[in-house]
Amino acid sequence: MASVNTCYKPSFTNAEIDEAIAWFEKNKDQLPASMTLGSGITIPDLKLTVEEMIVHLRERAKENNTYSGQFSLLLEIRKRAMGN
Repeated sequence: MASVNTCYKPSFTNAEIDEAIAWFEKNKDQLPASMTLGSGITIPDLKLTVEEMIVHLRERAKENNTYSGQFSLLLEIRKRAMGN
């Protein structure tokens, strides 16, 4: 049975996005090279993936709920990177 992304919600505030981006910028050197999420998603180049996701979030996600899925995935990555 696939696990559920518990970080998902339909929209996020600009403050939530800014806080997550700041966390990844501060901790990017501690990220593992790759990551497998419980949902069966394998990310072979985690640092590059996170960098690209942040570019999209900075440029497009604020005030645009289209990116809520992408942002929730970023939060799931952070949750796992923190060991939770």
